[in-house]
Amino acid sequence: MKRAALVFLIVVAVGAGGFWLGTRQVSSQPASLDVLSQPAAADVAQTYVCPMHSHIVQDHPGACPICGMDLVAMKDAAGTAAKQIHVDTATQHKLGVQLANAELASLTHDIPVYGTLVADESALLRITPNVSGLLTRLHVNRVGQRIERGQLLYELSSQEALDLQYEYIDILRRGLPARNMATERREQNRMILENARHRGPAELEQAERGARQSEEQLRSILQPLERDRVRIKLRLQQIGFSDAMLDRLVRTDQAFEVVQVRAPRACVVQAVMARPGMTVEHMTDILHCVDPAHAQIEIVLYPDQLDWVEEGDAVTLAFAGGETVKTQLRGLHPLVDEATRTLRVRMPVTLARAPRLGEYAQVTIHTTEREVLSVPKSAVIRSGRGDFVMRALDKGHFMPIEVLTGIETAERIAIRDGLEAGDQVAVNGQFLLDAAASIADTAQRMRAGQAPAQ
Repeated sequence: MKRAALVFLIVVAVGAGGFWLGTRQVSSQPASLDVLSQPAAADVAQTYVCPMHSHIVQDHPGACPICGMDLVAMKDAAGTAAKQIHVDTATQHKLGVQLANAELASLTHDIPVYGTLVADESALLRITPNVSGLLTRLHVNRVGQRIERGQLLYELSSQEALDLQYEYIDILRRGLPARNMATERREQNRMILENARHRGPAELEQAERGARQSEEQLRSILQPLERDRVRIKLRLQQIGFSDAMLDRLVRTDQAFEVVQVRAPRACVVQAVMARPGMTVEHMTDILHCVDPAHAQIEIVLYPDQLDWVEEGDAVTLAFAGGETVKTQLRGLHPLVDEATRTLRVRMPVTLARAPRLGEYAQVTIHTTEREVLSVPKSAVIRSGRGDFVMRALDKGHFMPIEVLTGIETAERIAIRDGLEAGDQVAVNGQFLLDAAASIADTAQRMRAGQAPAQ
């Protein structure tokens, strides 16, 4: 009997202690959390929302102006009502909640990037032989070496070039008697015509007819020789023979054993592609040269910058020496690098001095103003589930709305979807409101017997 009474007293004591601890834990919860975590109840006016566009909210039934679906009551909108919270005015002051309107604003943005002076690929000069042979000497053999117009580049020993020279000499030799004969014949015809003018019209007509026939015969002899001479001369010039070399070849009748090739214009060596002792063929690259006077500035644009820039935007270039150049954005194209997801843009630039390829420049792109729907940048809550704002409803109610953002400046950010002009959003304290909405949503799910949302 005593043992049963002892067990009864222990059970009563444990129950009383548990009740005391439970009431103490409940009473220790902060009052502000109760205010934030209570969802809209009977005192909240019934509102209706679109199941597909949560920012379409009104106080009466109807259809969504975007997709045409029927609006549903908040309490039936798949838990949307659970995310709506009520915060009284006093608590809003304690949390520092401030509101701002979503409104149309002209946004502009200066994009700072780095640029590099590079060679204009359209002005690239490929030094190649027009004849096969052995590269005996290379007088230009260093990247970055400056070359003047007419400077000796390389020497080439070529049997093909020798054969062309001998053929040119032979054409000149064979053509010399024909040209001398033509000169004598024309002089004779001139004298015959001069004498015929004093003998009468009949004699003059016969003399002119004979002169024309003689000239046709001379052309039939001289033209093939002249065509061959011009053809071989042009071929020698393509190989690299200058006028002085051709004149010497005509005077001495001696062929050049080695062909000396000179620079057609001033340039800078970008790459050395061959070395002495190599056998080169037609169009074998020996040197790659660039014209430093035709430089371009290359910039790299990242995905978040591509939405801002447009063809023709004003650009300011600032170089280390203090030189500043103003130009326009040119060369935008839709091909983005698949590996880096960047876009390389090249623009022609003209400097007052000789440009140094590879030089850096600070580039500022002044984008064109755009009028877009925007909110203060601090209103947007960025999360792994997307971007959200806390939209202010009537009578102190707030609801998180997912938005699609666009271009942004230091102070404002464009809203592509989710809000309309005139909607109010929280710009301060919105993180506390968002946390309260999550707590309210979890509590609602627990009361409904659902698992909390992750």
